Amino acid sequence: MISRLLSTPRRRVAAVLTVTSVVVAFGSWALWPVHDSSCVVYSGAYVPMNAAKAEVEAAMQRAYDKALADGACGPKRARFHNWTE
Repeated sequence: MISRLLSTPRRRVAAVLTVTSVVVAFGSWALWPVHDSSCVVYSGAYVPMNAAKAEVEAAMQRAYDKALADGACGPKRARFHNWTE
């Protein structure tokens, strides 16, 4: 079955590219920095429904920075930084 799948050079290249893209996708997902799950931040600011995405993200970042400075939240971390604990 596997020998038929990899029988031609085109199929081998396609298989290698597929496996590589899966590894890269999982690696980027696993290493993407995330907030601590116990940290929920509400901006408390009025942002209109039709506001630009950058404006909404800026309001959320300001609220997170304030919570971080107040000690309510921890800094971003890798997704699996403490999976051995």
